[in-house]
Amino acid sequence: SGSSRYAEHTSLRNLPAMDGNPLAVPSLFLDPAAFGVEGPKLIVDGVESNELEVPIYSIARVEVNKNPYTAEFGRSGKGRIEVTTRRGSRHHYRADFSVLLRNSALDARNAFAKTKPLLQRAVPEFDLYGPLGRKLVFYLAGRYYINNESAVIHAVKPAGRLVENFKSPDRNAYLLGRLDFKLASAHRLTLAYRFKNKSRRDQGVGGFNLSERAMDTLDHENEVKLLETATFSPKVLNELRLAAKVETDATSSRLDRPAIIVLDAFSAGGAQVSQRRREVVSDLQDIVSLVRGKHTLRFGAGIRPKFFHARDASDFGGTFTFSSLATFNLNHPFLYTVNRGDPEISYRQHEFHVFLQDEIRVRPDFSLSLGVRHEIQTGLPDHNNFGPRLAFAYSPGGRQLVLRGGAGVFYERQPARFRQDSLLYDGSHIVRVVVSNPGFPDPFGQAGDVSIPRPSITRIAPGIRTPYLIQQSFSVEQKLGEGQRYLTIEYTGIRGVKLYRARNVNAPLPGTNTLPDSSFLNINQFEASGTSRAHGLTVHFQGQFGRGLDILSQYTLSRVKNDTGGVSSLPADNYDLAGEWGRADYDRRHRFNFAGIYRLPLDFRVSGIVGLSSGAPFNITTGYDDNQDTVANDRPPGVSRNTGRGPGSANVDARLSKRFRLERGKQRPELELGFDAFNLFNHVNFKTFIGTLSSPFFGHANAALHARKLQASLRLRF
Repeated sequence: SGSSRYAEHTSLRNLPAMDGNPLAVPSLFLDPAAFGVEGPKLIVDGVESNELEVPIYSIARVEVNKNPYTAEFGRSGKGRIEVTTRRGSRHHYRADFSVLLRNSALDARNAFAKTKPLLQRAVPEFDLYGPLGRKLVFYLAGRYYINNESAVIHAVKPAGRLVENFKSPDRNAYLLGRLDFKLASAHRLTLAYRFKNKSRRDQGVGGFNLSERAMDTLDHENEVKLLETATFSPKVLNELRLAAKVETDATSSRLDRPAIIVLDAFSAGGAQVSQRRREVVSDLQDIVSLVRGKHTLRFGAGIRPKFFHARDASDFGGTFTFSSLATFNLNHPFLYTVNRGDPEISYRQHEFHVFLQDEIRVRPDFSLSLGVRHEIQTGLPDHNNFGPRLAFAYSPGGRQLVLRGGAGVFYERQPARFRQDSLLYDGSHIVRVVVSNPGFPDPFGQAGDVSIPRPSITRIAPGIRTPYLIQQSFSVEQKLGEGQRYLTIEYTGIRGVKLYRARNVNAPLPGTNTLPDSSFLNINQFEASGTSRAHGLTVHFQGQFGRGLDILSQYTLSRVKNDTGGVSSLPADNYDLAGEWGRADYDRRHRFNFAGIYRLPLDFRVSGIVGLSSGAPFNITTGYDDNQDTVANDRPPGVSRNTGRGPGSANVDARLSKRFRLERGKQRPELELGFDAFNLFNHVNFKTFIGTLSSPFFGHANAALHARKLQASLRLRF
């Protein structure tokens, strides 16, 4: 009842991937219109995960758009990636060791850098697996990431343009271990443990952010999973999944000084970030599969308790914001913000779901899938979150031609950030003071309009509803020739209803300086009032030519419009949202992606990835706060959101590898050498186009994606 684009472990390893990123290729075949507010959904061994932070060797399979309308998951297949990790062997012991190496001596210079910074990157990785008895096997994998990357600062200060490199080192460690028990012929148990420790120094620098804005980040995580599969009969299967995770992440500014933001010119002073959050999450699911005649029933339920303890002392040193270099030279900021109070809170947010799926084999050439999913989240008054799903597959006259279609409703979840910010910035924990036209460097001097300082608060809209996406699609898949070659043409329509946005409900009433509630200055409210519409036509080809060539390619013609830039952006006019309707931030009219592997004689392999896309839009603003809502995002008269047009992008990555078989006994150790080139033709792909009219960069980019990079790899298997 659905299509699947997938890559197994061996295919992923033979394609060029920066630092061996296993999601580099699968992510190309997702649809951003199907993402939620927190991005694509990642499922690892049946359990939701925030990121795929495991050793690369531990990945057995990655699948995209598998069974797109199943009721088992809250996100459609076009916004979901499913990952299966490896298990050990019951028959022999194996070990792999590899290392990826990069050095700036082999790289090209970034388009915005004056010089090539010194860079050295190494990514060693290993795995080891085998039997521990007749009924027990083990698997262990580790990865250490050493990166001395440099960011490019490209800004304009009063003294002139500034272009320089800034070193931002990373040190990340990942570990995954699992034990697979065969308790009986029909009863299997898996116990897995995952560890992550990411330490990053001097982050956040680059573009307009000067070196003094550097931050340090730390992310530490421990996770345990228990997976049980019990086959009670050939027609009854039960799957129990239990996971528990503890994650702590922290970010702190390197410099404790007030921040100075000159819109789209330069940002100086301290980063004014001091955050720490501890998250404890459990995940319990039980799923039953039952075969009854033509019906294959799959039903289950799950609970996901989440507990948070957060401390956010950001902006306790204050931030000055200037509209332009000219106002900075005049010492005339238009805004000063500072937080005061108690920055520490604890809260909880739990999720529940239940689903029922019926796969019906109506006829040998026609199958039908019916399902429904219900979700509940604590803290939300909206419990009417029933998501019906329907899909079919019809193969008239044999299996050469397959017609597929489906429709479904997919509900969003409220991000934990909503609850956290509404508790912190409630006017009692943290008092956020916003001063219009402050003095500088003393914001509370005579130049400041602070006769009656009013606090600003953040809240969740009363009676907020749950956003959802309505997706429908129809595809025609034709098998070409005798081999495994398939051509698919698919139309997809996605409509977003009641999407999340932020809005200042206490902005001055239109044409006046009067605030609806004089007790506060700003009341920034999270609400569900946005809309989106997406239409896409996709041509997908996947095929094998002989034993030497595998190809996966996809072209998409699409159009995506919405009226919300997400929960982090406020509308230009808080009382008239008509001007917010425009191209979505991620809208690309044309996208083409190609991945291919060609096997040569003597165990040589050549592979490549080609990515082409038309340009993304950018928002045009004046850089001034003409409507006095304390946000300089006003647009010129008659200009709606995202009317700027950026250029397209083009990228070609390539890989050449050679395998050596070492004849030593029965296990035949293997050595593989690889050489990758990213952005092979060194094409300049601009990003971060500036739409602020008061900026010296207006209409231009101040950053570019990476220039050509070369990567060497060595892998030994024995």
